[in-house]
Amino acid sequence: MSLKIVEKDFDFSSLSERSVTDLIVLHHTGGSDIDASAEQIHGWHKNNNWAGIGYHYVIRKDGTIERGRPEWAIGSHAYGENSHSIGIHLSGEFDGSYPTEKQIENCCELIADIAVRYDIPIDRDHVVGHGELMATSCPGANLQALIDDGTITGKANYYRNCDSVDSIEPACEPQGARSTERFNTLASCPEWSQPTIRKMIEKGYLCGNGLKDEDGLPADLDLSRDMIRLFVINDRAGLYK
Repeated sequence: MSLKIVEKDFDFSSLSERSVTDLIVLHHTGGSDIDASAEQIHGWHKNNNWAGIGYHYVIRKDGTIERGRPEWAIGSHAYGENSHSIGIHLSGEFDGSYPTEKQIENCCELIADIAVRYDIPIDRDHVVGHGELMATSCPGANLQALIDDGTITGKANYYRNCDSVDSIEPACEPQGARSTERFNTLASCPEWSQPTIRKMIEKGYLCGNGLKDEDGLPADLDLSRDMIRLFVINDRAGLYK
């Protein structure tokens, strides 16, 4: 993962260092669907007599990730939970509107990056919406729905685990060949993927259309390499336990 963070040089009146990090909290701007910048939020929070912007990251509507409060510092974004959490703010109002695709993708990649560095599991116990911690409508019903249905954690786990798949998968095939080849049996699947494919067959997740090989396993799986990669990534994220 190689995230581009737009660094800021905000003035903070005083900050304390966070000693534990085991929670990631998502927020929205609320009020109106504006593309709030880290600078704007810093000003708002200063006017509240806070040390400065309370979120550690701000993700703009075009996907740009801006630095807020230094990551090492205790934030001011989730009352009672700031001492062990990192706050990510997605700019916009997500009760009536929706995050942009770039916001979601970059948010998930940022979550993966944070989770790797702090060894945090990417699941619903460790990635939450602000409203799960206190009485607030933040981060908006539409963003909260993406947290609840596993979209956020699923994509973040993909980013967390895709590098490990890249490290074991040979990348020597021409792109055209990679896009058209199909894998119909367990034995024909790349060796690095076979434990995952076998697990999915045994659990009934992959059944084919009824054609069997000599071992009684599906012989018409019709899997692409991209599908296989995704299955392995999800398996490594613990989704097929």
